[in-house]
Amino acid sequence: MAVLRRFEEHQGGIEIEVSDGSKARDLADFLRGLCFDVDLLGGRRLEARFRHPVPPDEEAQQLELDLYLRVWAAIHPEAWAARVD
Repeated sequence: MAVLRRFEEHQGGIEIEVSDGSKARDLADFLRGLCFDVDLLGGRRLEARFRHPVPPDEEAQQLELDLYLRVWAAIHPEAWAARVD
């Protein structure tokens, strides 16, 4: 059985790059409306951290975030967003 971790126990955020810096704030607002706290790092970069509940492992976190980034890109076909590895 997977155990969800509290937000405070989650280590670090996930860095995201967006195709156009002018879209960074829109993406941040989109993610904040879901289950993330987001910091704008400047330019085309953001850092997202899951709020409670946090997915059980890193792979699940990446899959969930990738899904949300694809939804955002479908809403904004002129732009893209991707996790920075």
